[in-house]
Formats: sequence, structure tokens, C-alpha cells
Amino acid sequence: MEEYIGTKFKTVFAKKAAPEDPGIDELIRWCRRFAELGLAPGGSGNMSFRSRNGFIVSRTAGNLGLLKASEFTEVLKTDLSRREVTVTGRHEPSSESMMHAAIYLARPEVSAVFHGHHDKILRQGKRLGLPVTGREQPYGTPEIVQEILQILGQHHFFLIRNHGFVSLGRSMDEAGQHTEAVLTRALST
Repeated sequence: MEEYIGTKFKTVFAKKAAPEDPGIDELIRWCRRFAELGLAPGGSGNMSFRSRNGFIVSRTAGNLGLLKASEFTEVLKTDLSRREVTVTGRHEPSSESMMHAAIYLARPEVSAVFHGHHDKILRQGKRLGLPVTGREQPYGTPEIVQEILQILGQHHFFLIRNHGFVSLGRSMDEAGQHTEAVLTRALST
């Protein structure tokens, strides 16, 4: 797995204030659940939900199990070609914000994107019949976004080669439940 070095895009702060949305409390609950289940080792991973103006995502380098409401950021605009993300928040958004934006754009029915890490899910992926990106690419880059878009289709759970997994849902509960189901299957062997 690639060493984490932070975001690989420029963050433009439209407003330096924590976003307010009732969905943040539910996202915090799922962030903590991921940490409890070992799906966010060392607090790693990132999670988001679609908002009125874009999407709300966990901060970069935040510990999913310890995040507070003020540590989330609302992504308003993403420009992949310029590697630029425009946000409202006090912190830089997740280093995978371009991935979240691309998924929301490609799949209008998706309202939640959860990205985590679990070695057993990665190792069991083929046996479980999980789609996986074709090539390993550096996290947080347009190149990894292109790999993801090539396999995205209508899948609600897929693997990023040698990196982690992504779970999608029409709601946060659905994205979380997809993940819990895959984890149960991976741990059953």
C-alpha cells in the first residue's frame, strides 16, 4: 500500500466554516462503526454523503473513529483536469475527494460513498467475486479515478487494487450494510 502524504490536489476554500447538515450525525455513526469493525485501520478511510450543494466528506488525515462534526467538509466543485477542489469547511477534504465526486457524477442514484481498508476483504476479493480495478494507481489522483470509472458500472461494492474497497448506497445505511455483508463473507473462511 502506498504511503500517505496528504492531498494531491489544490483545495480552494469558498468559505472557512464547518458545513451544517443533519446527515453529518449519521455519517459520524458510520465512521465509528467502520473503526469498530476494523474497516478503518489506524482511523484510515473516508466517507461521504450527497448534500444539497455537492457532498459532505470526512477531512483528510482524520481518524474515522474520532471525527467531530466540525471536521467534515462540503465539496462544492471538483475539477479533475486542474486537480482542484472547491469546498466549505475548516479542514482540507479527504484526499480521495476526486474519487467521491466522480462516482456521484457517474451514478446519480448513489447518495453515499464509503471507502475503507481491510486486508482480508482484499485477499478474498477474487473468491467473493468482487470487481477490482485493473491497475494499481496512486491514491487521490485522476488516474485512480479513471481506473474506478472503468469498472464502476452498476456495482455497489468494488476493490481498488492493492489499496482498499468502496461501498456505494442510495443511503448511508445501505452503503454500510453492503460493507458489513462483504466483511461477514470475507471472515467466514
